[in-house]
Amino acid sequence: MKAQVSLKMGTNSKHIARALMDEAKDKLPKVDVEVIPAGEKVKIEIEAEDFTSLRAALNSFLGWAYCAEGVLDNG
Repeated sequence: MKAQVSLKMGTNSKHIARALMDEAKDKLPKVDVEVIPAGEKVKIEIEAEDFTSLRAALNSFLGWAYCAEGVLDNG
């Protein structure tokens, strides 16, 4: 199963992508993740063995992106 998400994050995109890349390097079980900075967007590509793993990875990476954006905006 595969999912691709493109998040418009504005000028913080490069920093958010870098933070997410660190998470993607952690060898998640049943999941391969690629994070790609693309201008003012962050692209996240996830390939998982099953739907449950795909959903969990999507939830995690979207949550981490939201958190990173909040830290950059308020810190």
